[in-house]
Amino acid sequence: MWTLSQIIGMGMLSVLSIVDIQFRKVPVEILAAANLAVLVYQIMFQKEDLWLVLGGVAVGFVFLGISWASRQKMGYGDSWAILILGIFLGLWGVLEVLAAAFLLLTLVSVVLLARKRMSRRLSVPFYPFLAAGYLISVWGGGYV
Repeated sequence: MWTLSQIIGMGMLSVLSIVDIQFRKVPVEILAAANLAVLVYQIMFQKEDLWLVLGGVAVGFVFLGISWASRQKMGYGDSWAILILGIFLGLWGVLEVLAAAFLLLTLVSVVLLARKRMSRRLSVPFYPFLAAGYLISVWGGGYV
């Protein structure tokens, strides 16, 4: 059974996936609003222990650093989404989502490369993989 917060989280990731696929960029205003929303959510309901939330935030900051160091090979919008998920889900939840997302991304990339439908230089929108990773985590009944 899905909780209201899980439904809202999945809905937001689904909409942002469509935006990412179509425009290859997610508006900063949407990310800022989502960031504010998860902060308020954690303050009001405190679903996760503070240290786990801070661990999730640290994961987000690591990815923001990767975006900066790689000159946005992984975009800031993707990393900001990971930061938001870290606040929302805490350390173990965001790591679970990322593990599923990166596994799916790897599988799809290998298949596309093997079929010669993409080159190593082609970029792939990451939000759909985050959404799929979130969905897998909710269905799997893990930390999400």
